[in-house]
Amino acid sequence: MACCLIALGSVSGAQAQNPEDKYEEQIQADLGQGNLDAAESLARQAITAYPRSGEAYQLLGVVLFKKQAADQAREAFERSIELDPRNPETYYDLALLELSQNRYGEAVKPLEACVRLDSENAQGHLLLGRVYHNLNRTLPAIEEFKRAIQLSPRLPLAHYHLGYAYQSQGELTAALGEYKQEIELNPRFYDAYWLAGNIELEHGQLASAEALFRKVIELKPGGTQAHYGLARVLLAEKRLAEAETELKTVLKENPEDLEAHYTLARVYQQMGRKEDSEREYRTVAALRAQGRREAAREPP
Repeated sequence: MACCLIALGSVSGAQAQNPEDKYEEQIQADLGQGNLDAAESLARQAITAYPRSGEAYQLLGVVLFKKQAADQAREAFERSIELDPRNPETYYDLALLELSQNRYGEAVKPLEACVRLDSENAQGHLLLGRVYHNLNRTLPAIEEFKRAIQLSPRLPLAHYHLGYAYQSQGELTAALGEYKQEIELNPRFYDAYWLAGNIELEHGQLASAEALFRKVIELKPGGTQAHYGLARVLLAEKRLAEAETELKTVLKENPEDLEAHYTLARVYQQMGRKEDSEREYRTVAALRAQGRREAAREPP
């Protein structure tokens, strides 16, 4: 079977080794062309012909997942695992299905099984680390990210996720190092730039922070995080008119951004524009009051 069918959607080029493999090439071709009904029909034919085949059920699960029939796909993957509990690919596919529905807790066991059966699967370790981190199990997540990088040093987003985990632990210097490695390996991935920019700003490295934020804006002009970060740099450097421009860009995209209104109030205050500053502070107070009212209405 082709590795990680859901994630990669690739067509296996390997010589057929199992009788049911004769169905796989056509099913993958149908999937690639968007012929999902035809792919499902073939997968069900494979199961009829080989009812004890875990691979046939895995194929059906892939097709059903692509058809967004999550419950049926889950049943197919679970049946595949019953028939062939030593195939790491099916556990990986099942985990991807769970994650597509934000069921992080349910994704843990299949991912743990995947990397237990295939300990060299860097992508599996990376995904398991992401699941652990989403479940606030940060230390195990860090170990999984490190293992993924050890196995595949250039694996996309591995350094980014390790950096994010370090940052959540307050280890900003280590986080910055990982973000910079991600930038070097993946120069068009903008999140690493603005997170690195925030750390550089916190460390007082204004020139470096400005360069990072401007790179994000170049890659993603509508990215409000970078415009806001750049505004903070400009405010720290007393380049107040430029800071005002950046903050207005943020507020054009998100008129209720409380932090942007607060920072703009500070900019106006330093510019001596008292009325504008007071107006922004009133907006901040109104947004905070609105937030408290909304929080009070939320069920416990």
